Amino acid sequence: MLKAIASIVSITSIILLNPTNISAQTQDFNANSYQKNTNNSLIAQTMPRLRFKLPDRGVPGARIGGATRSGDKSTVVTAIIPPEKLALTIDDSPTIFVYLPKNDAFEANIKVVEENGKEIYTKNFTPPNEAGVLRVKLPANINLEEKKLYKWEIQLISEDDNPLTAFKLRTVGWLEKVSLPEEMQQEITTDKEWDSLNTLAEAGIWYDTLEGLALLRAENPQDNQIKKEWVELLNSVGLDSIAEIAIFPEVVQIN
Repeated sequence: MLKAIASIVSITSIILLNPTNISAQTQDFNANSYQKNTNNSLIAQTMPRLRFKLPDRGVPGARIGGATRSGDKSTVVTAIIPPEKLALTIDDSPTIFVYLPKNDAFEANIKVVEENGKEIYTKNFTPPNEAGVLRVKLPANINLEEKKLYKWEIQLISEDDNPLTAFKLRTVGWLEKVSLPEEMQQEITTDKEWDSLNTLAEAGIWYDTLEGLALLRAENPQDNQIKKEWVELLNSVGLDSIAEIAIFPEVVQIN
């Protein structure tokens, strides 16, 4: 959970994972530094539009996944990150967003490696078989270092041994943990929700902006303006074909 956002919403049915057991339980999303607006249903209507600014730094193949001839991402596992641009986070254990098409996978694997290829984390979990946007919370003890590139990979595992199927069921993305200037950190600590999200967006902090917006959508499912902001954010990074796909209420939280 991004540190910039406090007690935005309580999401039920968090999937807790360990090597031998998968169980569901309720967990409150608690972001201690984020002040809750008392009228969240009107947040997006009364605040300025989100203005996400992509960082100048690029990463070759920043969004890798199965490709289709038409460019339609709705049939392949897709990392929800900007293409060929570095996706940043200020969170010690960021949440990864990935689109899953309808599938028959019985298992999935997430792997995190350093830029030099050293594996620092891997874990299997049971994925949903329906289409939707999945959130995967990295563990608190993953110990991401600032100014260091990390590559993550999610692979769905099915009984279909067709190489093309396997290609479509895998996606790769990059992330880097950064810190914000003290003045900006103060802004996201004291500002109202939407202002804090805008600060993160203008700083190019992709993972935290996406997570904050997803939490607001969960808290305000009938707020069309918040949904529109989500759709436009995904459209801005070339994810038009999956921009309106529903987000799974469950968060895969890996321990």
